Amino acid sequence: MGSLAASSSLAAPRGCARPPPLVPRRPRAPPARRAPRRHARVRAPVLAAASRRASPELREACDAVGDELKGVSVSFVGDNESANVAVAEALARGLRYTPLSAPKLVEQVTGQSAAEILAEEGDAGLAAAEAAVLKQLSTMIRCCVATGGGGTGASARGDCWDYLFGQFTVWLDDAEAAEAAKNARPGEVAPQRDAYAFADAHLVLSAKTVDSEEDAEAIAANAMRAIAAMVEGDPQLTGKKGFYVKMGCRGDWPNIQPPGWDGTEEGKTDPSTGKTYREMKEEAEAKTKKE
Repeated sequence: MGSLAASSSLAAPRGCARPPPLVPRRPRAPPARRAPRRHARVRAPVLAAASRRASPELREACDAVGDELKGVSVSFVGDNESANVAVAEALARGLRYTPLSAPKLVEQVTGQSAAEILAEEGDAGLAAAEAAVLKQLSTMIRCCVATGGGGTGASARGDCWDYLFGQFTVWLDDAEAAEAAKNARPGEVAPQRDAYAFADAHLVLSAKTVDSEEDAEAIAANAMRAIAAMVEGDPQLTGKKGFYVKMGCRGDWPNIQPPGWDGTEEGKTDPSTGKTYREMKEEAEAKTKKE
């Protein structure tokens, strides 16, 4: 949040017969007008946490693992955007995190609604706008983030997940969609389901909508239990996510590469040898030539 700089001027000393001479100042040039940026910096949360306290069930689930999270944020993905928002707000109450809505932040920084961006730039334009917001949110801690739904948001595209891997991600699915996907033929499944599958936890909701705060808190409690199970199974997971963010969210999750990684698959390091796959390939080719 920006700060306001106070300016002051010197008054003439009292009792002087003649005011002190003034040194003329050069007039300041008017500030140059800047074109509005499509992806301006996120300055403040959009959602306001509800005034009511979290339920005992949710508080218990959050208290059980809250310290182990070490401030790592939690994001909710899935086609049901309103469910993502409701559960993010509920969990924020339990964890005492800041609730954020990526779609609302997109509207804030672009000055356009999702419908307007879709009409002008299509799905790719809306996903790119949300990905820019998620990039900024990836460096923030202690947030519960609701992502865009309907298969048009950034989380519906696999290449936009670079900025989500550093958070705990929860896919809020519904039973009907999950059952339809299970019984569908290859190619008939909504493509965004493959992207949502990157999430750390997958919760299948019995209803299509989340109609009350009590329902949202019950889902949030289940999300925390799933995260607690992951942390218990891998005590290094939270620290690893923090390190991934520190390294710049380069898309190398879960096998985080050294600082000099060039961003390619061949440039990744093989954990068993400590060499990059490119080096190993070159060594193998050189050995073949000698033979």
